[in-house]
Amino acid sequence: MTLFDECKEALLVDFNIVIGDEERKAIDMLYNYPVAAGGVLWKEMKYRDYDDLYGVLNANLVKNHDVFVLADDADVPLFRTNIKLIAENVYDVTALSPKLFIYNDEIIIQPLFPSESFRVGLRSDNL
Repeated sequence: MTLFDECKEALLVDFNIVIGDEERKAIDMLYNYPVAAGGVLWKEMKYRDYDDLYGVLNANLVKNHDVFVLADDADVPLFRTNIKLIAENVYDVTALSPKLFIYNDEIIIQPLFPSESFRVGLRSDNL
């Protein structure tokens, strides 16, 4: 069983691989954030670091809990899940790649590998 298979199994309650037009829309959504050269340009947006995803959820920063997950690994497809499930299964998700983007149209989250912290940027000024 691969790390992706383990992640998929952990998130099975709400897990969908994104393909076709939905994949293109999800990638376009990512590029609405300041990204370049495979990374988020954090200096170009307001952000805050959190010790865990529960801190993000407890801060009520996210209204839409559906998120996309994009790993910097060609063997891991883009998928959609729920941020609460990611928080509950964080190690299964973060094991996919040292560079990982969790995002939707209001928030972008990047695990700060090798620490267990997360950098969070919002589209609005709610940080």
